[in-house]
Amino acid sequence: MKHARIVAAATAACLGVLAPALADYVRIGSVDVGNRPDFDTAYSRFGGRVESLRLVADRSDVFCRSITVRYANGDTDNVFSGRLPAGQPVAVDVRGRAKPVAEVHFDCRAEARRGGVIYVDAEIGRYRDEWRKDRDWHGRWSNLFGGDAMPPPPPPRSMNDRDNDMPPPPPSRSMGDRDGGWIVIDRISFEGRNDRDNTSAGWRGRRIDSIALRPLGTTARCNKVAATFRNGQRVTLATDRKLERDRMTVLDLPGDQRDLDQIYMRCHAFGDGRVTIEILGRK
Repeated sequence: MKHARIVAAATAACLGVLAPALADYVRIGSVDVGNRPDFDTAYSRFGGRVESLRLVADRSDVFCRSITVRYANGDTDNVFSGRLPAGQPVAVDVRGRAKPVAEVHFDCRAEARRGGVIYVDAEIGRYRDEWRKDRDWHGRWSNLFGGDAMPPPPPPRSMNDRDNDMPPPPPSRSMGDRDGGWIVIDRISFEGRNDRDNTSAGWRGRRIDSIALRPLGTTARCNKVAATFRNGQRVTLATDRKLERDRMTVLDLPGDQRDLDQIYMRCHAFGDGRVTIEILGRK
C-alpha cells in the first residue's frame, strides 16, 4: 500500500497534476475538444498576467499532442503534452510569468466520441490590479475575481496645474458598452488561413434576440457558426459566411430560442494573419 502511494504521488507530480497548495484558481473560460485527430482550438481571453494556469478536462479524457502558450510579445512555450484525465486538474508551467499571455493553443482530441471540454483556470495573484485595469473588468472579470471597485482617483490638483492640462482622452469602451443597442459579449481569435474551431462560452443566463459578428482589422470567413441553447438544442446560424473587416454581420436566432449557452465558430483569417472576431448580442 505504501509503495502504491509513492508511485501515485510521483506520477501526479510528473504530470503536473498537483497544483501549488496555496494557489487560488478561478475558472476564466473553456474550449471544446472534438474526437477527430486534427482538432485544434485556442483560448485568448486574458485581462493581464497570471501566476499560473490550470487545465481541467471534462466529459472525456483528452489527449494533447501539445498545449502552447503564446505571449503578447510573440514568444511561445510548449507547456504540456500528454493525457488530461477527466476531472483531474493539471497545473501547467507558465515560465514567462512576467509576460502577458495572449493565447493558449490546444492541439488535442477527446477520447469520447461525443467530444469533451477543457476548462481554463487562472491564478492571478499579485497581478490582480493589472486585471482590474483591463477594459473587461466590469463586464466580466469582476464577477469572477470579486467586484471591488477600481482605486479612487487621485485628489484634484491646484488650479494652476489644471490650467496647463491637455483635454482628457475619450474614455475607452468596455465589454458592457452599447453600440446602437448591441453589447459586446466576447472576443475570440483565429490564426492563419485554415479553418479553426473556437467556442464562446460566456453566454449563460443571457436572453438574446440576435447576435452579430464583427472581425477587427481584417476580413474573415466562417465555414460554420452554430448556437447551443440551454435546453441542449444546437442550431446552425450560418455557413460559408464572409465577414467584412470592422463591419457587423447580423445573425438572427430561430423561433423562440433565446436562452443561449454557447456560440461555436469555425473560421479563419483571410491571408496568413490573425483575426479577432467580436461577438455582439442584442435583446
